[in-house]
Amino acid sequence: MYSLDVAAAQAMLTTTLLGRPLHYEAQVDSTQDLVRVAADAGAPEGLAVVAGQQLAGRGRAGRSWWSPPAGGLYLSLLLRPTLPGTHVPWITMCLALGTAEAVEHICGLRPDLKWPNDLELRGRKLAGILAEGTFSGERLSHVVAGLGLNANVDFSSQPDLQTIATSLQQELGYTVDPSALLVAILERTEEHYLALRRGVSPVPAWSARLVTLNRAVEAHLPGGQTISGTACGVLDDGALRIRLDDGHEEIIRAVDVTLRHEH
Repeated sequence: MYSLDVAAAQAMLTTTLLGRPLHYEAQVDSTQDLVRVAADAGAPEGLAVVAGQQLAGRGRAGRSWWSPPAGGLYLSLLLRPTLPGTHVPWITMCLALGTAEAVEHICGLRPDLKWPNDLELRGRKLAGILAEGTFSGERLSHVVAGLGLNANVDFSSQPDLQTIATSLQQELGYTVDPSALLVAILERTEEHYLALRRGVSPVPAWSARLVTLNRAVEAHLPGGQTISGTACGVLDDGALRIRLDDGHEEIIRAVDVTLRHEH
């Protein structure tokens, strides 16, 4: 069973910002919603809400996120960066890098980052990240950054997910300590976020781990159009550059991209 020990996590935590404060809920509709309400009420930057189960977890583009009662790590952070609104993806990058490094540190596994916001192991989805910005006029007021990580999830009862998703437990063959994993995620993510606040772009470190780059891809655009080409780079705001088969280049943001060998 899922057994995140918040008191133990708080005792281990060495951060100065993230997870201060840290709240745990056994079951919620969505940690994103809880943090958004807290943000609107003036909660401090660094607030972290972690849940044992989400009843209405969601991913990018409003998709649902399967959140069984035992096994997942569901986390949302409140951040108040001084960033252009176009650079909210930088927060996604910080959380992606922090999570990948935490998994390496705790589990000895090296996740790939898949554009724009997933972590994968052996081509199967391990985690998804959702960073949602709130604006005051044109100024970015705050960002709620959410993480859904398959820590000890058993997909044996979900045949439709078995081929596309995995968990740390499935990869390792044993249960991962969610408290130690949470602490590592907060600590590693804070390093990247504090660097961002000092003006350091996370793009180089993030793009270096992108499994999507230099691969043949298909991008599924709004309206049903599909384009094919090679993912050849990212822009400063995280947008993906695709060199089309006819030699032209397209810049895409927040659409579905798949590696072409998957079809």
